[in-house]
Amino acid sequence: MESELFHSGPMMTFVGLTLGGLALFSVLTTIEYLVFFRLARDRFHPGYRSNWPENLKAARVSIESVLGNALLLTPVHLAIAAGYSDIYFDVSEHGWAWLIASVALMLVLSETAIYWIHRWLHTEAGWRLHRRHHQFRENTPWVSLAFHPLDAFAQALPHHLCVFLFPVHGYVYLLSIALVSCWTFSIHDRVSWVGWKGINYTAHHSLHHWYGDYNYGQFFTLWDRLMGTYRDPDDARGDIPAALNPRPVLRRSLPGDKPGRGRARA
Repeated sequence: MESELFHSGPMMTFVGLTLGGLALFSVLTTIEYLVFFRLARDRFHPGYRSNWPENLKAARVSIESVLGNALLLTPVHLAIAAGYSDIYFDVSEHGWAWLIASVALMLVLSETAIYWIHRWLHTEAGWRLHRRHHQFRENTPWVSLAFHPLDAFAQALPHHLCVFLFPVHGYVYLLSIALVSCWTFSIHDRVSWVGWKGINYTAHHSLHHWYGDYNYGQFFTLWDRLMGTYRDPDDARGDIPAALNPRPVLRRSLPGDKPGRGRARA
């Protein structure tokens, strides 16, 4: 049954979350690295040279993060299984209008909460956790999950809290977690596909790693614009290594482009 998706004992929940996280990391990192940094390197990252000690270090931190995050998330899933959440599976319980509204509400709440959590992680207190991720100034897929477990848990927590605050369809919840996980990998591969500045796309996050005090948002740049922490990737061209801030794939080689400078190692 659909409702049985969350019903497992503590050990099986922990094992399932661990294996799922390790599988996600292994598959997506391998695919992105092989495609963007090796097989199609000339198209996406010309001049890239592998720095395997750094890549392996990032992989080790990522694996530690998966294990720690699985441990921290186990009580959340057990609480869902015990019926403490407002997850439901029958759309007729709340109707299609609420299902759509709940998606919008989740997006607004998580976007707001994660912006401020991320801002806190850049304070003196939060930096004790977040510096583990920012030791990797130049992004690669290996860095995607390289967080302190408490850091990763804190930034994912708003998505999980939503199901305890208002009714959320089970598959909406699971899809939101899957989307956030894939987004985390996407913003660390240095490949920006579209250039709409309302989206906190990959180049924005590359600038966040380079400068450290811009572009804290999750999916969108709204809160960064409102709070004065937005940095436009176009304005940073020539200021950071060009390999870290390539133009979006769908709008490259525009008239008047200024060549960037520098090559990155990662």
